[in-house]
Amino acid sequence: MNYHACLAFLMLLASPASAQVKEPPMKAKAGLSDAAKYEVPPGWKEEFTLNQGDRQAVLTRESHRIKVRLSGGAGSRYKTAGAFLGGFEALSRGGKKAEKTGSAAVSGSRVLLYSREVPVSMPAPDTGGPSAFAREEFCVVPAGKMFFILSYSYGDSVPDPSYDGLKAWRKFLESFRVLKADKAAKQARHSSAPVLP
Repeated sequence: MNYHACLAFLMLLASPASAQVKEPPMKAKAGLSDAAKYEVPPGWKEEFTLNQGDRQAVLTRESHRIKVRLSGGAGSRYKTAGAFLGGFEALSRGGKKAEKTGSAAVSGSRVLLYSREVPVSMPAPDTGGPSAFAREEFCVVPAGKMFFILSYSYGDSVPDPSYDGLKAWRKFLESFRVLKADKAAKQARHSSAPVLP
């Protein structure tokens, strides 16, 4: 293989398209729809993707973001809710554990709410400028052998005076319903099987 072919191959590996695996939106949507039901807040957009082996819905309205992630199935980074809560994705700024901030009734269960600081913007590596952080609130909702990670964040360090995203998040939590747990597990098994032509 010559120098240019090697370079082209390395650029292809480093490209953003190869960094995140996407599956057809309808397949991801069907997988989540089989496991849970919820109301998208008015004026929000909904997209579906695959995140670390988990099906995920991302709801957005400007800089406000709600994520619905189904974890614990085949191919998931986290096999249990405890593994997620002890993992790096649940840590706050500086590697600190997320704070317990209260509880909420979600799908007939009382779940703990956690809060952590997440980076909103990072300085360019050569500038050494300050990073901006914002709060993210999240909870873990059991779904049989699997579990949902639900989260809300506002992607700016300055509050939004025109829209109360926390109020929309709380209404979203009230609307969230886990469907039959065995249905969620069955969907996860089918989603990990290769698709044949």
